[in-house]
Amino acid sequence: MDYVIWCLAGTVYGIILGVVPLAGAGTAMLLLFSFVGFFAEMPYAGLVFLISVIASSSTADSYTSLLTGIPGSNTTAASIIDGHKIAKNGEAARAIGIAMADSTFNAIVFGILAFALLPFYAPIVYKFGLPELFMLMTLSIAVVAFIVTKNIWCSLFAIGAGSFLGLIGLDPHHAEPRFTFGTLYLEDGIPIMMMVGGLFGFPELMYGFRKDAVRPAPIKNYFTQLIQGWKDAVRLWKDSLRGGFIGFVAGMLPGVGPVGDMLAYGATVKAHPKEKFGVGNPKGLAGCEGANNAQKAGSLIPTVLFGIPASPFAAIFMAMCLGFGLDVGTPYMLEDKKFLWLLGSSFIGATIFTFIICTFTSKLLVKILEIPYWLYATLIMAIIVYTCQTYTGLYMDYLTLGGCTLLGCFCKHYGVSRPAILLTYIIIDKWENLGGQMMQVYDLPDLATRPLFLFLLALILFLVYKAITQKDRGIDYW
Repeated sequence: MDYVIWCLAGTVYGIILGVVPLAGAGTAMLLLFSFVGFFAEMPYAGLVFLISVIASSSTADSYTSLLTGIPGSNTTAASIIDGHKIAKNGEAARAIGIAMADSTFNAIVFGILAFALLPFYAPIVYKFGLPELFMLMTLSIAVVAFIVTKNIWCSLFAIGAGSFLGLIGLDPHHAEPRFTFGTLYLEDGIPIMMMVGGLFGFPELMYGFRKDAVRPAPIKNYFTQLIQGWKDAVRLWKDSLRGGFIGFVAGMLPGVGPVGDMLAYGATVKAHPKEKFGVGNPKGLAGCEGANNAQKAGSLIPTVLFGIPASPFAAIFMAMCLGFGLDVGTPYMLEDKKFLWLLGSSFIGATIFTFIICTFTSKLLVKILEIPYWLYATLIMAIIVYTCQTYTGLYMDYLTLGGCTLLGCFCKHYGVSRPAILLTYIIIDKWENLGGQMMQVYDLPDLATRPLFLFLLALILFLVYKAITQKDRGIDYW
């Protein structure tokens, strides 16, 4: 019963933060860093709360995209294209109904697919030795840096910046300070809360100040239109399921998940070549909303299995779980039946709670969007500052957060992949250790006899080749 209460509490918190423009699951979880010590005494309750926040905010963040045309998070940008048009045409509740039904349906389907099968992934995980884990981490960096960034130089900058920031602190081999510039504060490295708050929190919230004049579309004939939206979702189940599958697969690829909604929307458009999109077509909304929660489920798989976060929110999730004392990313967790059960049941339970709560409180939730943006954006930024300041309480906390914020603003302006920086920052230390151990244990002839190692190596070389030879590598969504 206690876990149900924590699930409900996380759901309510996630819904409220999810409705706030440009916040999303990442910001909602970032604000919880101050409570890591609180949940350390009851780690599984903390796990339930975190998963509930992820699931609920992923549904609630559609409100902002649909009603204001401002992304609720970077995973709901595609919903604006047709969803906001539906709302502007006087059918806001219909758009909400489609989004709620599709997000809920795909969260349950792909949540079961992801978490119910986690125990069966164990034999696969055990096939990854030192060489394979090293190459998998290298592949993760290559994917996030070379696929989702426009420019090869931006990719190299992202890898370099993430590596430098991740290596700050004590050398694990010799216990000597590196890149600390003689500062004791930096010997423990840069805290992840500073990185996430600076790279994502502040730049996104500050960007939203330019959108302050936008007001939500009015909701009319709420229950009538809402039921119509549910009927549309049932009628368009193929588009929704297609989008969910694309979002799920994209979620498992580091850095690609947050553009899963765009990929799903593109697939929907291609599936209906004779129809117009961008004019309020419910099929376009069904396709991209289908990817929303499915992407979250997919992102947690590499995080739990290998300790490789596939998205910024997954990075925060892993960091907080480690703070609770849960060794996420190790084979041990696949043997913890309680962990696996709570992981899956919390995700699905919170999804159902979200659907019920949003059904009866939509008009109340929209009131949040009527609050002047500068007011709650300033409040959230103040909370982020407070959360980061609790790390040591020294003035260096402010300087570190400020430096990360400047880096985040620079990256947003020039199209440098911030997830690439964050991912590299998180795994570079482990990557370095694995590489050193691999070189001590294995020689080249040994590596040449490992098929999985060779396959991953070939895949990495292919990505690098494509990055060098392909001039236009698409849109940077970060």
